[in-house]
Amino acid sequence: MAQQTERIYIIGGTGNVGKETVQDLIANKIPVTLYARNPSKAASLFLNSEDLVTVVQGDYSDLTPLKNSLPGHTRLFLLANAIEDLPKVKLNIATLAYEAGIKQIVDISSKLVSLPWRSTFIGHIHYLAEKAIDEIPGRGAFVTLRPGQFMSNLYMSNPAKAGVIKDVVDKNTPQGWISPSDIGALAAIILRDDIEKHGDAVYDMIGTSVTPAERAAIFSRLLDRPITYQRVSATDRYNELRQATGYPHRAIYDIVSVSESIADVSKGLPILLGREPETLEAFLSANKQRFTVI
Repeated sequence: MAQQTERIYIIGGTGNVGKETVQDLIANKIPVTLYARNPSKAASLFLNSEDLVTVVQGDYSDLTPLKNSLPGHTRLFLLANAIEDLPKVKLNIATLAYEAGIKQIVDISSKLVSLPWRSTFIGHIHYLAEKAIDEIPGRGAFVTLRPGQFMSNLYMSNPAKAGVIKDVVDKNTPQGWISPSDIGALAAIILRDDIEKHGDAVYDMIGTSVTPAERAAIFSRLLDRPITYQRVSATDRYNELRQATGYPHRAIYDIVSVSESIADVSKGLPILLGREPETLEAFLSANKQRFTVI
């Protein structure tokens, strides 16, 4: 396990995944440094932990604050929100980290990397980022987590208002999901474990497989009203997501096209987490308030 001399640097510590990682680490009395655009917002997420949380203001456009604050840290959590420039951003951060003496990077990638080469935009940019870090000369340990569809992606829907959920597949087609809490928890576990245990491991993360019909039934129980499933055309789903998210074309195309291609549950997750992965129903129940506003 990590010792008290550990200090862990966090890139991407204010979102659904990163918050879970930070909360786990500080609960285990491991000090962390958060790199954030908005220091006050970042600090407000971890009140009553000021003695364990340091916030450095900065962004991806100028990594000077990161470079200056990295020395003295032992490991780094890396979750970068930079779709178009992801390989460059991650390579620059990882290079600075290893040069500063970081011994282990835990990187959040994507399950889509496992699909055939260049078959998806999201998978390809994550592949390029992984490859770039892997090829850094003399680097330290490099652990990669490859999650499938985040359960939190369902926040974009509003079944309470519409009475329906929509997707492009048959109602009985299994689709893989992973709780962001499980991703953050596993990252924290690895950051607390001995570095040698995980080495340069790559861990796929699909916690549960649920059909659209089952998803509609879960929402019906959660909201105490009938929620139905409607299969729509790929074009209609694409246009709906384009309007709702503002994501670039290639990312939305992937979301519409490949969800059924990553449905197999990762059987080793209970070994890594020390428990069963969170179910979709448990996740949605814990975040019920996200879906009850009409």
